[in-house]
Amino acid sequence: MKTKKRDKAKSQNRILQAGLEVFSERGYDAATTKMVAERAGLNESLIQRYFGGKAGLLSAVNRMSMQAMMAQVPYPPRQTPEEEIFHCMKHKMEHDGKNLPFVRVIISRVLIDEQLRKEMLPPPKRFFLQDRLEEFKKNNQIASDVNIQAIVEIIMSQSFIVGMLERIMFQHSNQECLKQFRIFAHVIARGIAPQP
Repeated sequence: MKTKKRDKAKSQNRILQAGLEVFSERGYDAATTKMVAERAGLNESLIQRYFGGKAGLLSAVNRMSMQAMMAQVPYPPRQTPEEEIFHCMKHKMEHDGKNLPFVRVIISRVLIDEQLRKEMLPPPKRFFLQDRLEEFKKNNQIASDVNIQAIVEIIMSQSFIVGMLERIMFQHSNQECLKQFRIFAHVIARGIAPQP
């Protein structure tokens, strides 16, 4: 029984990795489950069984990517909320930039496919930034009435908007994005600081 479970997990991981590669190379419309199965070296019927088809696979690949990013704790805690926010935004941009072609596929699909957009919403999960900002709040570096979860959601949204859309649509460099992150982190940190 354990071997079957291990084999299933191994097969799912192979399909997810192959899906990431094929979607990144071909785009969603041109990619087929047959291409993914061939890349994974597995039977195409497993994609339907494990993921419910191509749309479900794309959604699962996106979740895998998000979970990988959320599981990382890529740098040591910073000394101020402003520096913590800046470094988190920088980390997200770098993570998303590792597979820009796949992010382009995701953006294009969620704009036209409402069902897929609903399925692709990442499940709520505690992100390391939330824990770090809560620690600043305990140390009176963030006002006691600040909703940390809401602030984290705003930070993550802004880092995606600047880090991805500005690079894709406006061809801004990473350095230009980092300048915007600096300004944003400064403004947010001032807004959440305890009032004198």
